[in-house]
Amino acid sequence: MFAKLKQVVVLLGVLALASCSSGKVDFIDDRGRGISWADYHGEWLVINYWAEWCAPCREEIPELNALHKADNDIRVLGVNYDAPAIDDLKRQIKAFAVAFPVIQADPEQQLAYLAPEALPTTYLFNPQGELAHKLIGPQTGESIEALTKGGKEGL
Repeated sequence: MFAKLKQVVVLLGVLALASCSSGKVDFIDDRGRGISWADYHGEWLVINYWAEWCAPCREEIPELNALHKADNDIRVLGVNYDAPAIDDLKRQIKAFAVAFPVIQADPEQQLAYLAPEALPTTYLFNPQGELAHKLIGPQTGESIEALTKGGKEGL
């Protein structure tokens, strides 16, 4: 029985890896799901840094939630600036009602940009995966959507 269960687990793991578009996991989100940078090519990607103590971040999160859920070519990933342990991160996500995936580890080195010096800070990557905008201060869905129409200006 144990051998059969082991085979099923291995098969499920292989199927899960095969279902990833690139097969490569670049980030792990707050739910333990693997995220591939390549999965976002062809879409605008918003990476937003926030923290529990940041009042403007709290105001911005509903805007980012709506932007992430909208039927557009824009996806949102969050990064908690303080990098809390996973249980604390999950508590903060619930308290702030964050509806978009939050990356467990800072992607700064993988994506080759400087970590933010102020919060909130938002990085906007174009559909080709290039950094198009670094935005400091709270954003709205409307302000981000306007930048996705304008290309790389403003970087």
